[in-house]
Amino acid sequence: MAAISCTHCGADLTAPQSVRIAEYQFGHLEKVSEDPGFKYHFEQADNFTILCNSCKRLVRTLPIAK
Repeated sequence: MAAISCTHCGADLTAPQSVRIAEYQFGHLEKVSEDPGFKYHFEQADNFTILCNSCKRLVRTLPIAK
């Protein structure tokens, strides 16, 4: 099996803590009278990204399967 590497810097992405996975949370704010003055309503995220920890660049964006 070939090693998975970053297309930008060539770092080995199979090493521990070599990638950062970010899930995008979409939603909206609602004004409320309690502190802090708003409430956030989460909606289903539709994609996530894989970032290289060495060069901090985007490796891939993938859809979240439902």
